[in-house]
Order: sequence, then C-alpha cells, then structure tokens
Amino acid sequence: MTATTASSRRAALPARSILVPFCIILAVVLAGLVIRATPAIGTWDLAVIRAIESARTPFLDAVALADGVLFSPVAALVIVGAISAGLWLRRGPGAAIPFAALGLLPWLGSSVVKDIVQRPRPLSAGLPHHLLTDTGYSFPSGHTSLAVALGLALLLTFGAGRLRTPLIVFAVAAPLVTAFSRVYLGVHNPTDVLASLVYATAAVLLVDALLRLVRRWWSSRAVG
Repeated sequence: MTATTASSRRAALPARSILVPFCIILAVVLAGLVIRATPAIGTWDLAVIRAIESARTPFLDAVALADGVLFSPVAALVIVGAISAGLWLRRGPGAAIPFAALGLLPWLGSSVVKDIVQRPRPLSAGLPHHLLTDTGYSFPSGHTSLAVALGLALLLTFGAGRLRTPLIVFAVAAPLVTAFSRVYLGVHNPTDVLASLVYATAAVLLVDALLRLVRRWWSSRAVG
C-alpha cells in the first residue's frame, strides 16, 4: 500500500463515519412518515400494546413507572449534568463536554424527528388499561432515545477498563427495558420504540464522529 493510498483511506474514514449514521437517521425519519400514513401499521401497534397490557402485574407496573422517571427529561439533565461535572473536576472540559454532547444531543434530536414526523400518541380510548397519558408526538420515543444515548455515552467514556462489561450490559439492558416500559405504559407504539433504538444509536455514532473531527481539527490547529 502506497503512502498516498493510506493517507487517502484515513481521510475517507471520517466522511464515512458521518455519512452512514446520517443516512440511517434520515431513513428513520422517512420510515416514520410512512408509518404515520399507513393505518394498518397503527392497527398492528395497537394490538401489540393491548397484548402487552394483558400481562400487567404490580411488579411490572412499578418497574415501568420507575423507568419512566429515571429517563425523563428532568432526570436526564440531572444525571448527565452530575456526571459531566464530575468529569470536569477530574479530567477537565475535554472529557466533560463530549460526554454531555453524547448523552444529550441524540435525545434532543429525537424531538426534532418528532416534529418532522408528527405521529400522534396511541389513542387512550383504545387502551382502557393504560397507565399513563402523555402529550406531544410519539415517533420516536424520547425516553428510549435517552436510554440509548446515556448507555453509549457511559460506555464510550468509561468503558476502557474494568467497567467495560457492566457498562455493556447497561447499554443493552437500559434501552430494551425502557422501550418495553413505554409500550407497557401505553404512551408509545412498538414501532416508535423500535425506531428509537435505531435512531439513537445512529445519532450517538454521528455525534461521536463529529467530536473526533473537532478534536482532530483542534489538534492540528494547536500544532500549526
């Protein structure tokens, strides 16, 4: 491999790392528009929610409601803010700011996707046993997006040592539990939370790639 070829390949990697997650996010948005315009999908979603509701237990009620609080917007700001503050004190802003960006930007982006797709919440009239009634648009799930973003942010920031295995478990389990709980509570459709898992993962990868580009630019500027 020539030096020119190796240099070209290294230069192409950042572009690909940005383009691929961006295209995935765009595909999720387009899928949301198709889902909103397809009544049959809404009918299927409602049937799945009813089936999940039929398996309700006090334990699952408690888990779902607790999860809803843990990954709520207020809790998100508190958790990410506390961890970012600790990172700032121990490692400086170079670690704190990227963690905050990874944890919050994908979640904030989910609100933008919601405003584009504008899919209504599941109809409460069709869910007589739902536990919560939420407002706003439904696609994708902000709670699920936050769970994905927080789990991956923790893994990317602290996952190089002994914490790697438990952080991988958390990064997988937290989004899945949250996705289930949002459907279980009757505030999101199954397709909403499935889309959230895909969207938020791509959004974290996109933010991470952009952060790496910023670091590379900053390093080259400092050297220059």
